[in-house]
Amino acid sequence: MNFIRLTWQQMLGAVHSIHEAKIIHGDLKPANFLFVKGALKLIDFGIARAIQSDDTTNIYRENQVGTLNYMSPEAILDSGAGGGAGPKMRLGRASDVWSLGCILYQMCCGKTPFANLHMIPKLQAIVNPNHEITYPESLDPAAVDAIGLCLRRNPGERPGI
Repeated sequence: MNFIRLTWQQMLGAVHSIHEAKIIHGDLKPANFLFVKGALKLIDFGIARAIQSDDTTNIYRENQVGTLNYMSPEAILDSGAGGGAGPKMRLGRASDVWSLGCILYQMCCGKTPFANLHMIPKLQAIVNPNHEITYPESLDPAAVDAIGLCLRRNPGERPGI
């Protein structure tokens, strides 16, 4: 558990650094973290976007991008539904926090929170606030709390880094 705790702290530090630089990664997953000489590095900024100066908390996307097992509800839902201008996903720092919660769940439990579901049920479970995320009974309560905070469906209820 100490390795997980130390790795988690380094992950938080790496994501905090890009958020301070007003960058949303948008595709956080275990493969985008790499140990280099004992230090964790964040890589693959292929779909990362800068936060626009007129909106200090969100970016907008016209299509869904990312890795489904780590994708936040807001990365799936169309925030422009009914607007007639095509789909538009509104993503902020909280979307990266959701992804971090999925990664921590995987580090602690050996799978992502929605790993047992196929594509359509998985999409539905991610966005459904009534779908309960379960944890092994043996999981450290502090880990359950940290994961639970990150995996709140409402992005406004997730912690900052």
